[in-house]
Amino acid sequence: MSWDDDEFASVFNELYPGLCRFVGSLLPFSGQAQDIAQEAFLRLYRRGPAGIPPEQIRFWIFRVARNLALNEIKRRNTRAGLWRAFEGIFSPSASDPEAALELAERRNLVLSMLGALPEHQRAALLLREQEEMSYQEIAIVLDASESKVKVDIFRARKALRLGCAGLDKKVRKICND
Repeated sequence: MSWDDDEFASVFNELYPGLCRFVGSLLPFSGQAQDIAQEAFLRLYRRGPAGIPPEQIRFWIFRVARNLALNEIKRRNTRAGLWRAFEGIFSPSASDPEAALELAERRNLVLSMLGALPEHQRAALLLREQEEMSYQEIAIVLDASESKVKVDIFRARKALRLGCAGLDKKVRKICND
């Protein structure tokens, strides 16, 4: 059975922006997020609507996109700059130079601390905080148990808090905002 054009367009419009954000956070390569998101949707289209229960489509497509992104990372054989694509999330205000400087500090701090996290913790934390998925949903996307997801997110948050603890008072305030 194949997709109805309106049905597939509805699924695409609902999930594509979040999928691009998620993949863009995993990949440092310019333009790769959209390519991988499109490849994931192409695989969904080929599979057809009968292949996946409607309530599982979101999880399935995030899992496929994550696996495609991980394959790309392995293919490039580099972890340097994994979070360059993440920088666009924190855009400083051009109207207030002091606020722009503070946001730039925060961005650099978050990027360096996120870059130090293991991939499984980073992916779980991004799905939770950026895509607002439940632990159960994250477990489905990452193909892990719900308890492992909870532990990974707890450890990622703890590592971020510990990273802030050793910094000077002004930067620690930024970290705790």
